Amino acid sequence: MNDASAGRTDIEAVIDREVDLVMSAVNLVASGAAPSATIGGLRLLDVVLEIVRPRAGSVSVTLEPLWGPDETVTDVRVRRASAESSST
Repeated sequence: MNDASAGRTDIEAVIDREVDLVMSAVNLVASGAAPSATIGGLRLLDVVLEIVRPRAGSVSVTLEPLWGPDETVTDVRVRRASAESSST
């Protein structure tokens, strides 16, 4: 395996792990088991949001990025969509 394919595999593994974490939080909040959840330390949030946002929206859950000062690591807050935000 060359360095480029090893790097691509590492990135794919990070994306898969982060998508699984955020989807677990979306499912938790959507089920009503928790009013909100925060996942910290995500490195590839833009990609993760692109993958997860359609599912979150379909179950009335919003994803709110919480960017850190250097924007290399990000947290995301997962919460039920309020009536106000769903009407806009």
